[in-house]
Amino acid sequence: MKRIATGIILTASPSAWAAGNAAGVAGMLLSLLLILGLFVLAAWLVKRYLPQVGKSGPVRLVGATMVGPRERVVVVEVEDTWLVLGVGGGQVRTLHTLPRPGGKA
Repeated sequence: MKRIATGIILTASPSAWAAGNAAGVAGMLLSLLLILGLFVLAAWLVKRYLPQVGKSGPVRLVGATMVGPRERVVVVEVEDTWLVLGVGGGQVRTLHTLPRPGGKA
């Protein structure tokens, strides 16, 4: 039995082992790319056919900027109105109200 195992090991060349290993790695990479492609396809399908997923409803953040260490000015869209809000110190204050630029989209 020992002679058979030694003969099998000696007859298998290192290039044969490398070819088998390369085929295994290539198969693994192909499988990984296939799975990643399926994830991308699923994300695209969800975005395309379920557009309400990820929406925040009638309120949408248009922009924000920091004006101090704890204060910021935020522009929020509610229906066809933009609200300019001052946020800081645990308070939210309306600084300005204006119609949505460009009208209805």
